[in-house]
Amino acid sequence: MYINGNLKFNVFRIMSVKKFTLTILVIVICSLSSQTVKAQLSDAEKTSSFTPSYSISGSYAPYSFRAWGKMLNTRHLFLKLGYSHSEFDLFSIRTHLSSELILTGWLRYPLDGRNGQRETLYGFGMIPLIANMPLSRGNHYPFITSSLGFIITQNHFPNLNGARFNFLLGTGAGYHIKTGPESAVQFGYKIHHLSNGYMANENPGIDSVMLFVNILFNP
Repeated sequence: MYINGNLKFNVFRIMSVKKFTLTILVIVICSLSSQTVKAQLSDAEKTSSFTPSYSISGSYAPYSFRAWGKMLNTRHLFLKLGYSHSEFDLFSIRTHLSSELILTGWLRYPLDGRNGQRETLYGFGMIPLIANMPLSRGNHYPFITSSLGFIITQNHFPNLNGARFNFLLGTGAGYHIKTGPESAVQFGYKIHHLSNGYMANENPGIDSVMLFVNILFNP
């Protein structure tokens, strides 16, 4: 009985030592892994730190399609100045906020909404809310973008039964490329919507694919 008891004690002691050693190894490995991850995150945060920047941008929609909007064969062009002013986490997703001033807006469309006589409008406006969500960290990354704004034209769109004030909505994707210590370029596309939100008797709306290029520089 004594021998069996001693044997059981030795076996228990050996198992305890093994468990203790294994626990120490796990703690050490986890600690090293944690330090490595923290170091990687720290490096990533340094390379992807947000800096406010100004921008000059252009966007062009070469054609339109029927979705919410009803007008086909339209084109429009915007020239803008912008400012990327803040960064925050939206549902744990990094989001860059910016605003743009539409210096010149150009819109050309058929009066019958298909292939008839064409009309040209000019205007100005603002896109106060632009949200870009980077999909990775670093100097070069893809991003998802959404925007909300308005444009005011010199005449009513599409005719006197329409409105001079129209909303602008957009969502799409792009790519950011850092070109220097204080400069970067963004390019991409948006599914773009223009309409007066039924504030006038006629609200045909325009849905289009809009291509954009932004040149960013730090102040």
